[in-house]
Amino acid sequence: MSTSSLSLSEDNVERRSCRELMSLSSRGSYSVIWRWSGDGSDRPNQQGNRCLSRSDSLEEWMCPPLPGQVPVGPSETSNGRTAQGAVEEASPVNKSSTEEPTECRKRKGFGSVFQRLWKALKSPFGCCFHSSAVDVVEPFVPPADLEPEPDPEPSPAPDHSAVKTNNESFESLYNVGEMIGSGGFGRVYEGTRRFDSKKVAIKRMRKTDNNRYLDIPGHPEPLVTEVALLLMMRREPISPYIIQLYEWFEHPRKFTLVMEFPEPCESLLDFIVRHPQLDETTARVIMRQAVLAVQHCVEHGVFHNDVHAQNFLLKKNTLELKLIDFGCGQLLSSDGYERNIYRGILDYCPPEVLTDSRFHAVPANVWSLGVLLYEMVNACSPFQDRAEIAQAKVTFQNSSLSKECRDLISQCLTRDPTKRPTLEQMLQHRWIRNDVDWRSSGDSLHQ
Repeated sequence: MSTSSLSLSEDNVERRSCRELMSLSSRGSYSVIWRWSGDGSDRPNQQGNRCLSRSDSLEEWMCPPLPGQVPVGPSETSNGRTAQGAVEEASPVNKSSTEEPTECRKRKGFGSVFQRLWKALKSPFGCCFHSSAVDVVEPFVPPADLEPEPDPEPSPAPDHSAVKTNNESFESLYNVGEMIGSGGFGRVYEGTRRFDSKKVAIKRMRKTDNNRYLDIPGHPEPLVTEVALLLMMRREPISPYIIQLYEWFEHPRKFTLVMEFPEPCESLLDFIVRHPQLDETTARVIMRQAVLAVQHCVEHGVFHNDVHAQNFLLKKNTLELKLIDFGCGQLLSSDGYERNIYRGILDYCPPEVLTDSRFHAVPANVWSLGVLLYEMVNACSPFQDRAEIAQAKVTFQNSSLSKECRDLISQCLTRDPTKRPTLEQMLQHRWIRNDVDWRSSGDSLHQ
């Protein structure tokens, strides 16, 4: 309905009150019903528009008379009499209502405005609803749509560490497939990311009293060890030889890690078992990547602490290598570690862990890499028990090994940790630096 222009005198108190009522109605759920009476000469057009003249009574339009009250201006009824005359006949008390209003009547009229105002607000259809009830002023109660809405629940603060605190969030993002590995660390499953069908590896670890937590930069609270170290591995530059953590979830009783899944792949241990006494070209391809992976850990302040063949994944068709399982790791320390900090398996354990009170990360890693290379080219482990590890006497089972390969293994498996090569020196060794297109060497292997 188009808005009509009203011209009112400022001293008309009753009309001003009805204007305020109109303002209230526009904010609530009240409706205004335009009623028409008269001879039809000024009936509104088809759109229902009508321009009000200065002589029109706003109260007549917005606030019809309540029982026992007199309309402000005369309006003609159906039988030709004015409404005022009809009221005068019905109510002798109001006989003088057509006379000039006195100061007393003005005061009464001012009070009646508020009565009509409360009466109109009580009606669910606005001030044009005629009620026959007793005119009693009641407190105003706003309708339901004027009730203040409760404040919405505050949104949780953004979690920049990609932590999800409920399993429903995980289930809405990923599909879990068959289990592909298990152990004391937990279980690993194939998975699929829902929004792009990307293959992922899903690792689930139980929460126990033995879980270790680490403080790392950028996170106000300690994080479980494997998550903390993998987050450190995500910092630039990222290595292609380290498994990547996409995101992780913390549940009341477990942790869920979502990681990249190189496909098709297998553990390096399975690959060695299937290919005993690897040729040196293939062993060189794998060994170079293993050294680069461990070196990247050290450069990012991480001591893996469990380097062995089963903790490397190998992509079958390209021989791409990935270091996995950081659950035994530690933050790198230049002061070394107490011997009881070592978490690796015995076959790869350096002798100083068995005989000395302390050991250091880099020499321990170099020893483990020496054991790995020996296993790849000899199809067996170099040492059988603690005594042989402590003696560190190396005997080669493969008589066809090159002199360079034997030299690198012997340097890595030196009894004295201070005489072992560094990771950089291993990469510079003439056996690893052999000019071979190492990325293409996987084409000759079984798929």
